[in-house]
Amino acid sequence: MILPPIFKQMALRTSAMLIVKLLGLLLRIPLFRYLGPEGVGLYQIAYSFYGLVLTLLTGGMPMALTLFTAKNAGNGWRIYRNMSMLYIGVCTLLCTSFFLFTNEIALRLGNEKLELAVRMFLPALWLVPLLSLLRGYLQGLEAFGAIAVSELVEQAFRVGTILLLLSIGTSLSMPQTLGTAALGASTGAICALAFLLVMLIRYSRSSSVSAVSGQAMPDHNLRMFAHTALALTATRLIIPLSDFLEASIVPMQLQVSGLSPGQALAIFGEMTGMAMTIVYIPTLITFSLTHTLSPKIAADWQARQFDRAFRRIGKAHNLTILWGISASLFLFTFAEELARLLFDQEKLATAIRLLSLCPLLAGLREVTTSVLWAVGLKKEPMRGILAGIACSITALYVLTGIPGWGYTGIAVGVLLLETIPVLWNLTVIRRDLKLSFSGRRLVMNAVVLLLLTGAVSLWGGRLLPAAGFSGIALQLTLMLLTFASSAGYVALIALTRHK
Repeated sequence: MILPPIFKQMALRTSAMLIVKLLGLLLRIPLFRYLGPEGVGLYQIAYSFYGLVLTLLTGGMPMALTLFTAKNAGNGWRIYRNMSMLYIGVCTLLCTSFFLFTNEIALRLGNEKLELAVRMFLPALWLVPLLSLLRGYLQGLEAFGAIAVSELVEQAFRVGTILLLLSIGTSLSMPQTLGTAALGASTGAICALAFLLVMLIRYSRSSSVSAVSGQAMPDHNLRMFAHTALALTATRLIIPLSDFLEASIVPMQLQVSGLSPGQALAIFGEMTGMAMTIVYIPTLITFSLTHTLSPKIAADWQARQFDRAFRRIGKAHNLTILWGISASLFLFTFAEELARLLFDQEKLATAIRLLSLCPLLAGLREVTTSVLWAVGLKKEPMRGILAGIACSITALYVLTGIPGWGYTGIAVGVLLLETIPVLWNLTVIRRDLKLSFSGRRLVMNAVVLLLLTGAVSLWGGRLLPAAGFSGIALQLTLMLLTFASSAGYVALIALTRHK
C-alpha cells in the first residue's frame, strides 16, 4: 500500500523530533552527573538566558517565512535573502555587545561563574537564527527530509561535542564545564547550517525562485509578513520568558528563606534540571500521539466529519490519561531507584515524587492544546498558558521564600503551570465543542492500572530475590516488569477501543 505524501512527511518529521529529544535526554544524564546539583542550577540559569534571547531574535520569523514561501516561492526567496542579511548584521552587533559585557551579564544573572557559559553561547546566538530562518524557507518548499536530517545532524554533533570534551577534560573547573556544555550548541548549529546551505543550492537549482528574484514585492505583503511574524513571536515568547523569570526568581527567593547561594542553586538544579528531566521522559509518548492524531482531527473537522473527529478526540483524551496515570504511578513507586541509577543522587527521590503528576498533566495540556488548534480555536490555549504562568510565578515567588518550602514551592509552581492550562482547555472544549468525557470506564481502567502496578512491584519484589536477583539487576528487572505490564495494558486498551 502506497501512503499519501502527507503521511510520509508526518512520520518523517515526528520520528526525527523523537530521536532529537531522546538524544537530548541521553546527553543530560551524564552531563548532569558531571555538573552536580549546583552546576545544573547554574546551567539552567545560563540556558534560560540563551533561550530568551534566541526567541527574541527568531520569534515567529521562520514560521511566517514558511507560510509566505508556501504561497509564493519567489516572495519567500526574497524575504529569506533580505532577512538573512539583516540577521547577520543584528546578530553580529548583539553578540559583540554581549561579548564585551559578559561579566556584567553573569553578575546580573546572579553568579560570576556563568561568564564563560554566556560567552560560549554567543556563537550559537549568531548561528541559530540563520539556521532557523533557512529551515523556515525550506519548509515552505516542502523540503521536509532535509530539515529532519539537519535536526538530527545538529543534535548529534551537539551531544558528541559535549561528551567528547568532557571525556578529554578530566579536571575541568565548574565554569569550564558550563562553558563546554554551552559550546555544544554552536558546533551542532554550524554543522546543521552547512548541511542546509548545500540543500539550499540544490533546491535553488531545481526551482524557479531565482528566476523571479528581481521582481519587487508589494508593500502589503511585507506588512502582512511583519504582522504574522510579530503575532507568532508574541506566542512563542511566553514559555522562554517564563523559564527566565523562574531562573531569576527561585534561587533568589531560596536565599531569602535562609539558604546559602550554593544550597539555593543545588535545590533549583535538582528540581528544574534533574527531577524534571526524569518526570518529562514519558511525555515523548504523548508527543508522538499528539503529532499522529492532531492532523487527522484537523482534517475531519475541515471535512465536517464531526462524529469521527469527536471519537478521535475522546480516544486521544482517554489514552493520554491512562498513559499519564501509569507513568505517574511508575515514577512515584520507583523514585529512589530512578534517582540512583540515572543521577546517583538518592535525595532526588523526594523531588521526583513531588513532580510525579507531570506526565499526566503535561500530556493532557499538549493533547487538549492540539485539539483546540485543530478545530480553529487557536487563541484559547495561549490564554490558558498565560494564566498558568501568572499563577506559577506568583506561587514560586511566595512559597520558595518560606523557610523549608524550597522543594515543595518549586513543585507547586511547576504543577500549577501544567494544571491551569489543562483546566482552561477542558472548559473551552466542553463549552465550545459541547464535548464531555465519560469517566466510568476511565476510572475503572485507572483502578486496574493502580492494582496492576502495586501487584507487580509487590510480588516482583518478593519473587525476584528468591530467583537470585540482587542489587542493580533486581532494581532494573523490577522496574522493567512494572513498566511493561502497565504500558502493555494501555496498549491493549488502545487496540481494543473503537477506531
